[in-house]
Amino acid sequence: MKKTIILLTVSVIITACSNGKHAEYEKNTEIAKNYLKLHESEDAESMFTYLHEDIEWHMPVYGMDMGGIEEVKAAILGYQSEFDNMKFNADYWLPGVDTETGKADGSTRVYGTWTSTHVKSGKETRLTSYHSFEFKEGKIITGGDWFDLGGMMNSITPQSLNKGSLLGIHTLNVKLKRGVTLEQFKAYYTNTLIPAYENAFKGASLSLADGLRGADKGRLGMLWIFDSSDVRDLYFDKNGMSTELNQELTASLKNVDDGLAELGTWTSKYTDWSIQ
Repeated sequence: MKKTIILLTVSVIITACSNGKHAEYEKNTEIAKNYLKLHESEDAESMFTYLHEDIEWHMPVYGMDMGGIEEVKAAILGYQSEFDNMKFNADYWLPGVDTETGKADGSTRVYGTWTSTHVKSGKETRLTSYHSFEFKEGKIITGGDWFDLGGMMNSITPQSLNKGSLLGIHTLNVKLKRGVTLEQFKAYYTNTLIPAYENAFKGASLSLADGLRGADKGRLGMLWIFDSSDVRDLYFDKNGMSTELNQELTASLKNVDDGLAELGTWTSKYTDWSIQ
């Protein structure tokens, strides 16, 4: 009889713990769903309130380490400036588990598909994805995004040069902050800064390049492609200085620039080339 009572007691405790974690999972799943809905409506500021200040987030960028609060905010702003009509269609939500015990810990994860319209090209996108969310004090503390960001961007932003186009080639001198790798700098520049700038600067595209041979071997290059010299003149005057329009656009991109400044700074020398 005594053994039976002990077994019943253990069973009740296990069931209570299980039910508690299930309730926590359901609560956290609703938080995650609301978070993604805010992304669909492009309400970045409200999304930021869901993020724990100590967040560590897996970024879908080759070679990039876990992102902190500023990297996550910059990525959100970049997506929302680059795409319209964002919609997430969840295939299914699943409870997460503790990586050491393998037991449910109240976290949540989802498999699904993002659809959107690329602002600059007008192309429709369809991106399969996986997202995980862990929580602390009711806010997202860790997790990440897994999808082919680079492949999608390559498919919607092909680069081309036509007669009359203007190509600005800049050789960069990069100074990284302590503890930051060049790959992190390049990843942020390519996947966050460039999409934001291309969305703001109409009639222009921007690329980052690696110097492989010649005088600038081993250095980074920045390539501006303008539809024409007239378009270039909208943003840079005859002395190469920023126009008033350029200054207004750059001010609107302060959060993106601040994110890059956390990784490093750069100066450049350039030449503008007119395509004949």
